Amino acid sequence: DGVELLLKIFLSSFCVMIILNELEWSGMLRSSPLLWNWLPRGYIYAFIGLVSVEENNLKPSSGALNTLPIDYTAAVFIETASWMMFVMGILYISLSLCCCQLIQTKVRENYKERVAERKKIFEDGLTSLEFRQNDPTMT
Repeated sequence: DGVELLLKIFLSSFCVMIILNELEWSGMLRSSPLLWNWLPRGYIYAFIGLVSVEENNLKPSSGALNTLPIDYTAAVFIETASWMMFVMGILYISLSLCCCQLIQTKVRENYKERVAERKKIFEDGLTSLEFRQNDPTMT
């Protein structure tokens, strides 16, 4: 059926987009408010998971398809991945409602500041030994 094929193509493209988003490889996806904020991201992930679960139903609609062997290993894998996507969506929604994204943002900013500070120290020519000798907290 053409609609099922089109739906599978859309689901596959969404899955690629989700992988790129989670790996933070695409700048376009990182700057998208729809995927940057955890609440809409969770809704999208849960929706894609539920659609994948529904699409994975292996009920042949015509008599000719009843004679084909069904690979249940692939079906179980798709079913498991679909439910995992749904659970991740619910987890993103829950963490968003608990304001955990603010904590993650602060931790990342703090990490970037510390990395920039350490780079500056090493660019100025201080070795780790000199840094330890000049650091009042190390005495």
